[in-house]
Amino acid sequence: MSTRNTNINTKNLPYREYNETRQLHGVSRMVNCSLCGKDDLAFTCPYCNCVFCADHRLPESHGCPAMEKARDHARRKVADSFSEQYTEEEVLRPVHERSSQRRTIRRPTGRARFSSTEKRDLAIASILVVLVGISMMGYPSGIFNAIPRLIYFVSVGFWWYPTITICIFLVSFMAHEMAHKFVAQHYGQWSEFRMTQQGYLLSALAILWSFPIFGTGVVATSRAKSLEEDGKVNLAGPLTNFIIAAGIAIGMLLLVAAVGVPVIDPVTNLMLSVLRYGLILNAMLGAFNMIPIQPFDGATVKMWNTAVWAALTVALAALLLFGFFIVPQF
Repeated sequence: MSTRNTNINTKNLPYREYNETRQLHGVSRMVNCSLCGKDDLAFTCPYCNCVFCADHRLPESHGCPAMEKARDHARRKVADSFSEQYTEEEVLRPVHERSSQRRTIRRPTGRARFSSTEKRDLAIASILVVLVGISMMGYPSGIFNAIPRLIYFVSVGFWWYPTITICIFLVSFMAHEMAHKFVAQHYGQWSEFRMTQQGYLLSALAILWSFPIFGTGVVATSRAKSLEEDGKVNLAGPLTNFIIAAGIAIGMLLLVAAVGVPVIDPVTNLMLSVLRYGLILNAMLGAFNMIPIQPFDGATVKMWNTAVWAALTVALAALLLFGFFIVPQF
């Protein structure tokens, strides 16, 4: 960002007038971002009047509480730029109500956006989830018991067993969180993953004592425009886990159909063990988040559409029963 160099005598000005004079002449100062706390050049949001760093200066990047005001301002600017093709009233009107004889102005589709802070938190969360995945192999004694088992599998040539298990663990958790983020961004919301203090604490417990966790952080989003939009954003995570679990269940049935029952080959049995782990993990993760109590996803989903909530909850419960009681019969 470039700034103008001006000779301003601010030595004897009060603090408030000092800042106003610097802003009037385009002089920046170093401050802490209101969202992430980063010490950076000051960018004051014209809608909520808070100060942010370069990564969060845009209203959609910091979840501006005055987002509707910002959108109205943007619509009016669009109306001015297309004044020869549309009247301002037509631009502010929903697209389907405008004249079909004129070129419409489409709302840009949401794209995946990641700030530097979010990339850092995702990297930390991924490392912690991998460590928890390793720790679960040493249940109930934690990572200290898991490491010798990990070395054993590698030494006997079954390195793929812990590798696939850890990958399933990582993908299951990250797919859940990213589903929330991408659906929110599809609807034009600000959405970013953030590590939490509770996430760090639960991760430490899980790594040391194989305590199953259901999230190291949260996906923060700006306010949805409707309950339906909010419900679909919350539904995305558990639905993603259901899709993964259902896909694994189908794969297991195809594998058993190919080798026959009972399965006596040790390698096939080990593969079924890995798949059963992924099936139960995703079904349990989805079902846990469908609990109809805040702050779980199920509370918002049930508030939006009870039928959708009930259908997905029953489907996840059926997959859990399949994993716990049917698969062992193979």
